[in-house]
Amino acid sequence: MKLVKAQRLDDTNFENYGWAIRKPDRDADVENEQLRYWDNCADLSNFTGNGLLGFLEVKRIPVEMKMMDMLTESLRIYLSIDGKPSVQFVALNDPAANQPDMSTLQAFILEEGDGVVIDKGVWHWTPYALTEKASFAMGLKNDIMSAKGGTYTVDETKVKYFTLEEPVGLQF
Repeated sequence: MKLVKAQRLDDTNFENYGWAIRKPDRDADVENEQLRYWDNCADLSNFTGNGLLGFLEVKRIPVEMKMMDMLTESLRIYLSIDGKPSVQFVALNDPAANQPDMSTLQAFILEEGDGVVIDKGVWHWTPYALTEKASFAMGLKNDIMSAKGGTYTVDETKVKYFTLEEPVGLQF
């Protein structure tokens, strides 16, 4: 099994893959006795009025990533809503092969309300919970999945899947 060293998410180390969503390290744009608000923390214009927000709960399983997916036309957002730690794998696309460039594979630890906006065209997989479970608000364009008769299907022209040659685990 290939091991990837997990690193803590910060404001700059995710920028090749999208954006980190964290409490900004700057003064709030609006502040009063009740609240502090930071404006424009992530550019979601890719959704063009066509986005959705879902609730995702992941259970702790052994970290053995065997496949990755890539959204070809949409960002994907994972925003922790319970603060439980998890790991997010990402890799850039190898355009010649249209598969993950494994030399760019990274693993990021999300904790204490961290989140990520994964660029369209970046390979990734569902976050792995590091506790019993972890909960996320998940955002993407609303035409990626459809429900018909209680069955959900994925538009495979908008999502590409790739089975890895060997499973990927974590090194802390």
